[in-house]
Amino acid sequence: MNKIITITTEYLSPSRSIEILNLVRFEESKQVYVYNFEGKHFRIFESLVDLIQFFEIGMEPLASFDSESDLEEFLDQMPIGDKKRPLNLKLNYLYRDGANYKQFGSVVFANPNFLPPRKASEQLREKLISNEFFVPQYWFLPRLQYHPYDPEIDHDYHEFERFEWTEEEVTDKRDLKEFLEVIEKGYEI
Repeated sequence: MNKIITITTEYLSPSRSIEILNLVRFEESKQVYVYNFEGKHFRIFESLVDLIQFFEIGMEPLASFDSESDLEEFLDQMPIGDKKRPLNLKLNYLYRDGANYKQFGSVVFANPNFLPPRKASEQLREKLISNEFFVPQYWFLPRLQYHPYDPEIDHDYHEFERFEWTEEEVTDKRDLKEFLEVIEKGYEI
């Protein structure tokens, strides 16, 4: 996790500011600029030039968020130094059989649009059965049933746990946006 150090805050108006932050992890550090628009929208820039280009020609930022908690979660995990690749999102889920034995798994998606875990979870929950369950093979995700099928205690339903930021390599060829657009809601139980 990064340590976030505020260098300065410049107010453009009472409800708009630019914060210069120093992100520190171990021996490495990185400076970023955050444009806070009325405490409702936050844009992150990696350089002063990018920030100026945003104001002059409308160039899009590295990432933007609609809540301060999403911003802070992203800044905590943002790669520093040579790790310039964007943060991916990991979908964590589990299979629980009728005897309550659990098997855990995850899939890592590229996240070029920096969709925060909270928003990704909201979009996925709309397509879950009872806001919790799904059948992974319908969404081309790995099944987590490692033991031979026992009709006394087994079923097809897996449970969604959460999304989280990760620097792990992508394990699914679809990016997150494509995955969320393609999947369909299962039938209700």
